Parts: sequence; C-alpha cells; structure tokens
Amino acid sequence: MPTEFPDIVEYAEYRIYLRDLYRVMKARDKRFSHRFINSKCHVRSSGWFSDILAGRQRLKPGQLQALASVFKWDQRTQDFLSTLVDFERAEDPKSRVAAMERWLALKGPKHEPVAKDRFAFFDHWYHLALREVLSLTPFEGDYQALGAALCPPIDGEQAREAVELLQRLNMILPRTWSHRLSDLPVLIKAPDGETRYWHHILKDMMRLAFIALDASKKEERNFSALTLSFSPEGFQKAGDAITELRKRLLLIAEQDREQDRVYQALFQMFPLTRTLEVKDV
Repeated sequence: MPTEFPDIVEYAEYRIYLRDLYRVMKARDKRFSHRFINSKCHVRSSGWFSDILAGRQRLKPGQLQALASVFKWDQRTQDFLSTLVDFERAEDPKSRVAAMERWLALKGPKHEPVAKDRFAFFDHWYHLALREVLSLTPFEGDYQALGAALCPPIDGEQAREAVELLQRLNMILPRTWSHRLSDLPVLIKAPDGETRYWHHILKDMMRLAFIALDASKKEERNFSALTLSFSPEGFQKAGDAITELRKRLLLIAEQDREQDRVYQALFQMFPLTRTLEVKDV
C-alpha cells in the first residue's frame, strides 16, 4: 500500500491519480472511504466515486470542485485535474488540442536536449529504439535477446555496445536491469546541433520504413500519403498541424498504461515541384 502522496504532474489520466491518492488517504485514515467522499460531495448515488474510478462515469467540472475540498488540493493540482477533465470531455479535435496544450504547458517541457558531446546517440537508429525498450521491459543482461527484440534485429554485440554507450551518455541509468524504468525525458536535438547528425538519423529511420512496409503486417503499421498544393501560408499551417499531431501522440503515449511495443513515427512534407507561376482563370 503506497504511503507517499502522488504528484499530479506525473499523471496524464485523472482516474489513476484519484485511485492512487485515495489509497494513500485510506492507508492513513481508515475512516476515509468511498461513502465518506460521496457524502462530502453531496451526491445521492452510493457508488458515485467507485463509478468515477472505474470509468463508468465522467467527472464533471462542478464535481471536481467538490473533490478539491475533500482532498484539500492546492491550486496547482486543481489546474492539472481541471485540464485532464476538460480533455476527456472534449468532443471535437479543436477542444482536445486546446486541453492538451494547457496540460503540456502546466507539465512543463519534459525533454532533454542532445548536445554535441552526445551526438553519438544519433549514430544508429537502434540507440533510440533500445532506450525505449529498456523503459518498457525488464533486462537482466541477455544482450542477444535484447537485440533480437528489435525489427530488424541486431546482434548481441551491437546491443551490448549500444547499452554501454547509452550509459556513458547518461541517457539510461547504469544499473542491473531487473525492473521497468519510467518517466524518461524525451530527447531532442539541441538548437545548436549540427544538421548533418540529425539528417543521418532521419535517413536511418526512413530506410527502416522501406523495410517495415514489406516486413510488417498491415494491422501492425500505418502508412499513408497525400499529394497536395499549398501557398507558403498554407504550408506553414500544415506544418503547425503536424506539430500538434506530434504533441497529441506524446500525450497518448503518456496515457497508455499497457505499452508493449516501440514504434517509429515519421512525418515528411517536401516539394515535388519548383515554385509555379499560376495563371488566374
């Protein structure tokens, strides 16, 4: 039974936060029950709080205020929970994106720039993949099995060298891998990073896409393409839409509690023609 109060900043799903917080409160005071919460929130249904935790009901903004007085939340916690409630209740993409942006702004940038002294990270695609794998599954030193888990697989020596490099660069913790890691920061290219390193890893990932197109089953991948015409302003808006999608995918990954596979998402938009002189019709 947990005894430390959970920090709302670590949660992307309000039900899981409420469940963990309730367990702590219950461990500290046996009188703190679902019935006690229901009575303090002045709800008629005896199963209301249980239904919220189980996902049978959605939390309403007014009910959030009632819970705030029961759990004695500070303003920061209330702001986070309000945003997560708004995100769940949003019925259109624009509202969901707005809630997601507020959540990301409250959470702060959970990222770590990769500066020049750690550019070796971009030498091979499997450095990125293995860092994700080690955040999902226990590892106890079988480098052959670790390398074989990738698509396409790498050999045990490559896996060993990659893990040792990630440890030297402080991108994973130097420990005996016996349990899951979590809460790793998203690694991004430093603003002053040399473009050639970033181009190298992008080309590596694009080559993987060729392989995956034939090697992966249709239900395991998602490939699509559009051929479009844009003005410079339209191109900028399309780029902004891709940025919003990337943030949306990060949020989905944050909320996913049953992750069991690592995926690569690529977004490209590039010219197929020179700038054309369009005639008015």
